Parts: sequence; structure tokens; C-alpha cells
Amino acid sequence: MSASLGPSLVLRSNASPRCLTGYISKSSSNNSNSISSTNDPSNPFDDGPTSPSSSASSSDVLYSTAFGTERGSLHFRTYSIDTTSTSSGEDTSQLLIDAETTIPDGLINLQGAVKGAIVGITLATRRTVSETTTQQQQQLPQLVLSDGNNTNLTSPPIFLLLVDDNRGATSATTSTIAAMDQNVGSYAAHLVIVKNGSFHKLPPAPSGDDGMLDGSSGTNNINNNMTTSPMMDKTLSLKRGGSTTGFGSTASSSGWFGESSSTTATGNMGGMSTPKNSMLGTPGLGSGTTASNTNASSTTTTSSLGSLPRMSCATYHPHTGFVYAAGTGVYGLPPPAVKAVLAGMTTMMNDSSSLGGRGGGSSSSSTYYRRGQVGGGGGIGTSSTTGGVSPSMMMKPPIALYRNCNHILPHPGVRGGSKNAMTLACSGRVAIVAVTNTFYAVPAFLDVNVLRNQEPSSLSANGVASSLPSVSATKLLSFAQSSQVHPVIAIEILSSNDGGMVPSSFSSGDVMRYLRSVTSLVVLASGRECTTVDIESIPDANAVSTIEKGGTVLGGMVRTAIQSSACRHGIATLPSPIVAAASLSGGSGVGDISSGPLVSLLTADGLVHMRSPLCVAVPLTTIEVGTRPNDYFSLSPLPSFMKHGGGKKTMLATSYGGEARLVYCQAESPQVFADRFIKLSIDAFGPNGFPRLELANSIGSTFSATSYVGPEPTAHKRSLLQQYLEVVLGLADDVRRGGGSLSSMASENIQIHVNQEGGLEVEVNESNKEDDLQVASSSLGPNALLTCTALLCLVCFQVNPPNATLACRASKACASAMGIRRRGDTSVAKSAVTVCELIADRLLKEAAAASFSRLSPSPISPSNRHAPSGASMQFVESAVWLLRSCGCHEKAIFVLEERMNDPALRNASVAGNGQVMSGGFAFGWSQIKFDSYIATHLGDLWSSKDEKYCQLVIQSSATRDLLARNPSLGLSIFTSTHPQNENEWRKMKPGDDPLAHPLYPSKVTELLKSVTPHANSKDFLEKVPKDASDSLPLHSGGRALAVAYLESALGISSGRPSESQSDPSYRREFDERKADMHDELSYLLLEGVISERVDGQSSEDSDLGALYRLKLRRLLSWPNSLIRSERLLKSLPTSFLREHALLLGRLGRHEDALRIFYCDLGSIELALEYCDIRHERKEEEGRKVRSSTPSECAYIPLVKVALNADPDPDRGVAAAIQVLALRRNVIDKSAALRLLPKNVPLSAMTRPFLIPAVVENQSQVRRLSVASALLRSRYMQLKKKLTDAQLKSQASLHTVPALQKLNLGEHLHSSKPTKARLVHPASSPNFPEVLLVKHFFSRHLVIQAQVINTNSSHLTQDDVRTLTDVAFVVAESSDEALLPTLQVPLKTLPPRATGSAWCVLAASPQRLDGTAFLASELRFTVLEVDAAGAPLTFVETNAPRYGRPFVEELQDMEIRHTEFS
Repeated sequence: MSASLGPSLVLRSNASPRCLTGYISKSSSNNSNSISSTNDPSNPFDDGPTSPSSSASSSDVLYSTAFGTERGSLHFRTYSIDTTSTSSGEDTSQLLIDAETTIPDGLINLQGAVKGAIVGITLATRRTVSETTTQQQQQLPQLVLSDGNNTNLTSPPIFLLLVDDNRGATSATTSTIAAMDQNVGSYAAHLVIVKNGSFHKLPPAPSGDDGMLDGSSGTNNINNNMTTSPMMDKTLSLKRGGSTTGFGSTASSSGWFGESSSTTATGNMGGMSTPKNSMLGTPGLGSGTTASNTNASSTTTTSSLGSLPRMSCATYHPHTGFVYAAGTGVYGLPPPAVKAVLAGMTTMMNDSSSLGGRGGGSSSSSTYYRRGQVGGGGGIGTSSTTGGVSPSMMMKPPIALYRNCNHILPHPGVRGGSKNAMTLACSGRVAIVAVTNTFYAVPAFLDVNVLRNQEPSSLSANGVASSLPSVSATKLLSFAQSSQVHPVIAIEILSSNDGGMVPSSFSSGDVMRYLRSVTSLVVLASGRECTTVDIESIPDANAVSTIEKGGTVLGGMVRTAIQSSACRHGIATLPSPIVAAASLSGGSGVGDISSGPLVSLLTADGLVHMRSPLCVAVPLTTIEVGTRPNDYFSLSPLPSFMKHGGGKKTMLATSYGGEARLVYCQAESPQVFADRFIKLSIDAFGPNGFPRLELANSIGSTFSATSYVGPEPTAHKRSLLQQYLEVVLGLADDVRRGGGSLSSMASENIQIHVNQEGGLEVEVNESNKEDDLQVASSSLGPNALLTCTALLCLVCFQVNPPNATLACRASKACASAMGIRRRGDTSVAKSAVTVCELIADRLLKEAAAASFSRLSPSPISPSNRHAPSGASMQFVESAVWLLRSCGCHEKAIFVLEERMNDPALRNASVAGNGQVMSGGFAFGWSQIKFDSYIATHLGDLWSSKDEKYCQLVIQSSATRDLLARNPSLGLSIFTSTHPQNENEWRKMKPGDDPLAHPLYPSKVTELLKSVTPHANSKDFLEKVPKDASDSLPLHSGGRALAVAYLESALGISSGRPSESQSDPSYRREFDERKADMHDELSYLLLEGVISERVDGQSSEDSDLGALYRLKLRRLLSWPNSLIRSERLLKSLPTSFLREHALLLGRLGRHEDALRIFYCDLGSIELALEYCDIRHERKEEEGRKVRSSTPSECAYIPLVKVALNADPDPDRGVAAAIQVLALRRNVIDKSAALRLLPKNVPLSAMTRPFLIPAVVENQSQVRRLSVASALLRSRYMQLKKKLTDAQLKSQASLHTVPALQKLNLGEHLHSSKPTKARLVHPASSPNFPEVLLVKHFFSRHLVIQAQVINTNSSHLTQDDVRTLTDVAFVVAESSDEALLPTLQVPLKTLPPRATGSAWCVLAASPQRLDGTAFLASELRFTVLEVDAAGAPLTFVETNAPRYGRPFVEELQDMEIRHTEFS
């Protein structure tokens, strides 16, 4: 990471700046509050000239700054932002503010605005809540909104000024001290608004009777002939040293800024000035009153807000409004001031849209939060805005309120006087202030009334605060250094945004979402020290539960509690005192720490230090902005338009000399990262405490960094390295959400927004699930990822106490990101692999020493002090994950096996009292955990399909031991990648077939057959399943393991579909290998049946043998089986009759197979079952492949066997008739009847076969007749709709699809319809009525033949007809200038319907001489239909057309060349 200085911004003023704030706004072309104007291009009372308007017009975005000086002057500047590079989406890292436009585009200078130095200026910002705002807008603290119609709406900026009037807290009046309980701040406070190119004091909120929450009853009667309201006045001009009014209005001078005075001005007295040290108030309605600038808050009038309480420090948040601290208390503004701020920040429409409605409607001076409505309707006497204000443009009243916080802090009270002396964290719910050198967090109450659109507590004085419970401040941290000279600093950096983004309107779900816990990461600094702490705001659980159930709480207020963490990242000490700080937005910081959120610290020696808030003690880069003695006092972040992580982070450093310097933070280069990494490692371990040279070679660090010696290693340095590597690897978990950790800020479901102080708010989507192992490895190369993880594991072991959990998380995440990589992978440097191996060996050695020292009564090694109970094995686990990451898989497996098989560790675990107890295993690693780890590791290696790793899995003793110890888990090594259902089998690529490899299936089978599982008594008591689809008991032996593997590889139990040899993916080259595996499975099953037979003469199968036999029969019946039947048939014992029958059936000898079922086994049921299976397969094959030749019926062979093979002829005939009766719906009845002997009496077949067959056939005929009628009716309905649609599409010239595709040219005109006449009318009784219309185009002639299908005079009403293929044809043209090119016929013309046929002719009017004659014909086909108009017969679509065709010759048509004009 590096930093550079940019151009300086011009801050011309009459004195040194003391405070500064800035924001993004719109340019003068779009901003009604702009300082520049076409009518008045320059302000004659400014100190300096305005830059040309062209500079502002080049960009529609401005960076606006406001600053106060030590002499009480107030200044406002705007600078153009060059967005040309970001608009194209290119990450060019250009300056946000161009070097040529450092002179401001607009200036407002008010000299002597107040008496005293302006020590603080706070901007009231609002976040966009419009539904249509872009992600870019949501990231900027700005005053620009969109109303959903791309209309630019702007709010005037409002500032809270803190003025050092040299009165302090002791000069306040007695009444003020009594009112504020003696909590009087050090500075006077004023609210200022910038409007119409000038400064104004903030006017009070307008009063009205339309539901405003101010309680007043008067109306604001405004129209075009009356005085404009304070907020809508466009004629104000506050000049240097004073102010005047115009257009005959009356103004009252207020002493709110400086001395008390009263001045009356008229329109012809423009230019009259007030005394130098006073600022004229904004004109009001009529005469006003003068408010004395005392410590007491004066009464609010229609033109004056009155005096504000004195304050020591103040800040702003959209959920709280302005919050300040004074003495020992924390407060919000009084209700009148809150209303005024809300009114001033409400989005206003432009002048033309702010006029009243019909009848002289009124326009409100402001629209802010109202109860029950969001805008008026424009009637006279109603305070409203025409068109209303949408809820997305409304400002919500404060939601987080600080009540009962009067004496919550200890004496001597809060410190102030600096920009960041106070901050609001956790979405405004926690106020952080400092008392001397100690920081405190003050909780707020949540106003549920605002969430429910009810009367807010902040705008009413109903006495609820007195009944609320008391609160207490939480002490966060006390710094060792206590300096009252240098400021205290508190900045919120990150905030989980569950309750942060408040929508314009709330539902019950939104209310509960806001009432969740919110956590913030805050940077605290005092003197030369700084640190970061986590702060969590937790709403009261009882109140939340009550609200969730629909109940109410006291005053609608929910109390919050605060939980904070210790300084987990330590306290960083800088060389010089810290005078200012700023947070720089960013992304995750994973890999490139400069892309994440940063905090910049300005010290008294003029240096700006860049740090990461997640490892604040690690210096990243430093740049000098001021010379010595340093006069820079402030840092302000500039929001970037570029994405997080892209572009440069920019901030503004301001000096007392009036110079504001841009400071840029560039992205970190790999070289800078490498040098910092190795230096931090040397500081943590020493030059020889880690593989320094190997690390330098792997990450490419420079020689100077590698040869760095560094100081003596300390625990603090090791802690710094651990923090740094946590951030780089994305393992930091500083911000928590709802009790869960936000471990990696690189998730795509996390959105980051910029808060008011330039900090970040992190919004996590509900669907996001935190994964501690998620690492963005794309930012880190493989070498850096490996080495960073290895060094983090090493430092986790050496810190005290050791952090074994973090080491395991990091190493496991690294292994997941690296995947299965071979040792010789070129993407990973050998030096990086060496670093991992050396550190893994060291961890293993240290862990072994610590483990044995715990088993022995006395320590063996000094390193024993590191490892608590269970930590040793955790570091062994991290070492194994490291070895896996770098590709040393064989060593990783050996290490675990060695540890788990060590007799000294086996079956031992350390209890809480230090005694060794049985029942555990290796300090927290149980046997099942070890087995699961080994199975996962070996399974990953096997699934990689790498030859070396697959060979390692097969030959490893760990595989054999796991199979013997846990057969099911060991078998998953080889079967986890097999498809598990038919869908997966269909999606499988041919190369992924489990049997595709020529060697591995057979090797795995041999391995499994050689394994002898370690069965226990519990395994033998398990009941053997009776279903062939169930698994064999794997503890029974290696044969069961091999059978289970082959069944999974073949897919016999997972629904593998049949393979078609016509399929292009079907490959014949490994058919033989498949057949070998099928044969292997069949022989294994046969061996299982034979070996599991019960001894004795019965030769019955045992339970296990019966399961083997069921599986063998299922394999023989499986249609996808590739068993070599002849070979197996020779090996099959003669007693396996059913298996013999199945094999004969596979050979096509179905009668022999049925003879075994019927004769040898004497079971006609088994024979029918066999025939049923054949019949189902034939039907399935018939659906796939249509064949014209019918196949033989599957039941005919059984009839033949029953008639021919049965010794008893009568019994055979009876069996044949039984087959006919049982399968009469599927058997070929005629073929079966022909097989019966002729002497079989008819009575023998009547009852069992003939009568049921006839009844079923008649029933089927009736069913089919009804279905046919229904289908015919449905067909006619669809046919009618289709015909109507076709006729409609061809009814008009502009709707015919065929004509639309032609380039007909310009349409000239159309002729009147003429009736077509036949050449031979007497011989054409079926000729319909035809009307001809000619459409003339510049290059075409289109003839439309409107055919009306009505009955002729000689046809009766019952003689209906349908015409098809109706075409109008131009057979011949007398002139070549007219040639037919296209015909559009009518497909169908029902009776009593009208349709149009079209004919297109290409025309050349310039070649047409006189008149051309066209010989035309009408061609059609007549169909006979029934009374409903349906054809009497149905034919296939592609069948030849039926019906009687006609060709009727029409009289010639005349076409004149003049008709084309």
C-alpha cells in the first residue's frame, strides 16, 4: 500500500479554519439551492472570484465544504467532481477532484457570523430511502434524492455550529443552570441553513392545523399575493457583514448570531447593512421578536428558533438527529429544534410544482413528518405541497432517543472541542464520549411510535421521560496517557445493518427487524494511543417480546443495553499524539488489505498513518502532509464513486493556514505485501525462527526486506502478525450480527454503505449464512495463500495461550481453496510447498512433545506451556490440513495414522482435573472423527481421478484399515461419486462412468474381496434383510463389500436406465470390461449362495444365503445385465433350477425356461411371472422403436409348453385354458385358440374365457365409441377456432402474414369491389359468390378475392358444403409489365362463411402500355359435411386431399396504367 498527495483545495478566508465538513451535492444546473445562478453568476460580496460556469457544467456532481474560522467567519465552497472515468465503468483510479478545478466553483463568505471561534460544524445528512435509488447513491452521505420519476430533488444543507464565545460553562445564567441540572456545555450552539446562495439561521417549523405535531392551531395562509414563507423565499441575500431583504418585506433582526439588534428594511433600501458581528435572521411572517443570546433557550417564534442549549460536543445520525453532550449528560435537541431540522431537511419540489392548486391553492413552506398523512391537497388555508410528498421523500423523526441521561457520566464531564470527540454507533443507538482519558458508551431508547407512524416522543412533551427507567453508561476503555491538549477521537468504522436501514413506511415485520441487535466496530484514540472495540446494542428482550405479540410498552419506548469487547487487537502507540482521524470505505480487505476499510490517523508531527481497523497496531503506510511545526488539524473522507476495492481512497487534510490537501491511498502491490509480510514474520519469530529464505522465494520479497534483522521477538509482535494474517485471509470476526459472527466480509451477500461520518455500515442479506471457512482466494495467489496460512498456524501455536481453533480454521479453509493439487503443480512454487512442509513438521514435533508431556508426570519440553487440553491434536489436525493444501497427501495420511495408532495416545483423553480417562481418543479426536476424516480425504483423492492419487488410495494401509474397522465408511471412498438415481445416471458423461477406467474397477474389487472386517457381537445380532434391494451386512466379509461396490457401479439398485446402441454417447470399446464386471458380480453372488448353505440333507439357504440368491436372481432378470450366460450356465449347479430358467431366457430359449418353471418346478405362477416380465419389456421396446411386423406374444410359449410338455394332456389343456383366462386382455387370443386341440369342447372354454372376453370386448367398443365422439367434438371445436383465426388473419390487406413479409412499396389506392363473373355460368352450379378488389402499390398489384360460401339458387337449405384450398389464380397476363409472383389461398371455408384469397403481381407501371388483360381462375375443392359442418370422414394431415376439385374460369380483368398514379 502506498499513499500520495494530490492538489490543494483553495479555502480563502480572513482567518485560519478551525473546523470543516463536506458532502456530495448536485451541480448548479440541477440544484435549487445552488450558489451559482444564470441571473446572478457571481456574488459581489464574496472575497474571491467565482470560477467560470463551464467548469461546473462539465459535471453534475459537486463536493461541497463548509468551514468556520477562529474569528467567527462562516464559509461555503463547492468543487466539481470529474466523473467521466467512472461513468464508463473503467477502473482508471483518477482523481475525484481534478487538479485544474481546485478553485471552487461557488463561494459563500459570511465574515463575523458569530462572536468567537467556530470550533465545530456538524452536517445533518439524510440517507436516500427511495425505492429507485441506485447502489451508488446509497453509498454516499448526500442531500440528493430521487422521487421515482428521475426528478432531482434537493434538501438545503443544515449545519450545527459550536462557537467558543469565551463564556464556558461557568458564565451561564442561574436559570439555565437550573434548567439543565448544571450540565452546561462549553460552547454556544447555532443551527444554520444554506439556501439561495447564502447562509440563514434555521427558521422554526411552520405551524398549521392539518395534523402537524407542533400543537399550534393557526393556519399558514399563503398565496401569490401574500408574503412568502421563510423556507420558500427566493429573494434573500446575506452579504458580507450583514443582510438585507427585498420586495417590500419586513424583517426582524435576531441576536441569535452575535449581538442583539432589530432592523426594519424595505424593498427600496437594499444594501442596508447591520453591524459586522451580527447576522440578520431570515424574514418571517410579519414582525418578529428579538431573542437574546443567553444560555437559556428563548421562546420559539414564527421567525426565530430561539437559543439552543450550550454544548461541549455534538454529532448527527439520521436515526437520532443532532445529539450533543454537555457536562455529565447526553441529550437530543429540544422538540422545536427537532421539528425545525425535520422541516428544513424535507425534500422540496421546484418552483413550478410548488404552486397552489386550482382556485389559488396554497403551498407549504415545508413538509415534514405528519401524523396520518404525508402531504396536503392544495386548498386555501392548508399548509401543503401540491401533489403531496411521497413517503420515500419524508424525513422520519428521531427513532433513537437519549432520555434520562442527565448525570450519566462522571465528573469533570465530557471532553469536547474536536470533530470526532463524540460519535454515534450501532445505527445511532449508542453515543460514545470521553471523560478525561476514559471512553464511555451511553445507550438510547427506541421510539416504537415512529416505527408505527404514531405520535413520536421526540416531538411532544408528554412527560414520558420521567417514567422511563434510568440508564447507565458503560465504560469502554481507559488509556494510559491522559492529555487535555490533544483531542479525543471516536469513529465508527463498521456497523452490522440489521436495524440500520429504516424504510419510509413500516410493517409489523419491519418493526421487529429494526428491534434486533446491532454491532459496531469503533476506533478510539487519545494522546498517542488508539485501539478498536466492538460495541453491541441489544434491545430489551421483554419489551421486544411484548411488541412481537402485539402489545404496547411504556410510552412506546424500548430500552437498550450495551455489550462491549476488550481490545482484542491491542492498543497501538504512535510516535506522536493523534490530532485527527478518518475512516476510508472499502470492501472486504481479503487478500489485498488496502481494498478493505481503513482508518487514517493524523499525528502532531504532520504524518498521516494508514491502518486497518481489524489490525490497527500494524502499520501499513505513512505519508507526510504538513511540515514541522505541523498546522494540519483535520481529516475528512471523500466518498468515492467507484466500487469498493476499485479506485483510490481519498481524504482531505485541512490546515490552520487555509490549505486543504487531497491524500490518496493506492491499492497495495504484491511487492509491498511481500515485504511487509516477511518483515512482520521476522519481528514475530526472529530471522531464524521460521523458513525465511523459502518464504522470501515463494512470495518474491526484496533482498532488503529478506535481510531485515529486526528486534528481539516478543509476544506482542507475534500477536500483531496473527492479527494481520487474520485480516488478509478473511478470518477476522470483529463485527457480529445477531449473536453470529461475520467472519468473512468478502461475501457477495454483504452490502457496505457509508455512514454520516464516513464510516461503513454492513448489511447482511437474510439468506446469507456465515461460513467460517469461506476465503476469497482470488485476491491471493496460491503461493501467498499457502505461506500466509502456514505462518498463521505457526504463530497460533506460539502465542500464549495457543489459538488452536484459529489454526484449524485457517488450514482447513486453505485446503478447501487449494483443492486437490498434485505435488508437481506448476501453479504452486516449490518454495511455498517447502514452507508448508517445514511448518507442518514443526507443528507435529511440538504437538507430540506437548502430548507426551501431558501423559507423563513431568514436562518433557518447555513448549509444553503452550498446549491446553485438546490443543495438541488440533495442531496435528492443522498440520495435516497444511500438508493436504500443498499436495503432500501421503504424508498427511501417514501422520494421522501414526498418531491414532500410537499406544500412548490411543483410548486416552484428559479430563478437566488433568487425569487421564478412558473412553476418549487422542485428546478430543474420537475414532469416528478420525475415520470420517480419513474417508473424506481418501474420497477426495479418489474423485480427483488422478492416476497417482488413485493408486495411493488403493495401496494405502489406511484404506484397508478403514474398510476393516468401518466397512460402510470405507466403502464410501469408492462409491461417493456414483450416481444415486436415474436422473443422475442420465446426466452422467460417458467418461464419468464408474466402469470406464480399464483397471481401477477390477483393482477395487480385488481390494474389497481381500478385506476381513472386524465384526463385533452387535453386528452379528443384526437381522438380515429379506429384500433384494437391501444391502448385504458388510461385516460378513470382503465378498459383501465387493458385491456392494459392484452393485453401486453397475447401477442395479439406483435405477440406471437402459442404454441404446444408437445413442451417440454409447461406446462399444469398454463393453467387454463391463461384461467382465457383470460376470464378476454374478460369480460373487453365486459363491455367496453356495458358501452360506446350511449343512444337512435339506441344503436350505441361510438368511444371508437367501439374500445372496435374491440378488443373483435380480441380476439375471435385470434388462441391462451383460452377463455371459453360456459361461455362467456351465458353472451353475443343477439344483439351481430357477436360475437355469432365467439364464435360458437370456439366451432366447423361452420354451425351455418355461418348461423348467412349469414342469420341473411345477409352478404356473412362476411361469406367468416370467411371461409378464417379457410382455412388459416388449411393450417398452415397442414404445421406443415402432416396428411394422408384430412380435410374438409373450404368453404363446407358455400355452405351447402346457399343451406339449405336460404328461397329463387334460391337465395341460386345463392349464392352457387357465392362461387364456388369466391373461385374456393381453394374450393373442386367435393364436392361442388355434393351438388348442380340436377335440376340446366349447363348454370348457365358455365360462373361463369366451364369455368374459366377449363382455370385455363389447365394453371396450362402447368405451371407445364414447371417447371417439368426445374427441370428435373436441376436434370440431378446435378446428372451428383455427378456421376462424385463419379467416380473420386473411381478411385485411395489413393482416396477411405472407403479404407483410413482402416489400410491396407505397400503397396508392384500392378499387371498389366488383363481382366476378364466370365465362361459362351454366356449367358451374357449385360456384360461390366472389368479389374482386384491386390494391395498387408503386411496384405491385394485389388482387383480393372475397369468397362467400353461400348456397346457390338451385341448392336446398340442407345441402351444405365446405370449400378447401380456395385460390384465386392469374393464369395469363397480356403484358409482361404484370407478372404473378405469389398466391395466398384459403385453407378452409366453412358453410355460410366469408374469406379472402390473395394474388400478388409484380408491376412495372412505366412499362405498361395502355390496358392489360388478366386471365384468372378460381380453384377450390368441395367437401361433403354433416349438419354440424364437420367432414363426413377424417384423414391424416399428410394424406392426399379428398373431395371434388373445381377450376372455374373467370372473365378477364382490365388493368390500366393510369390506375397506378
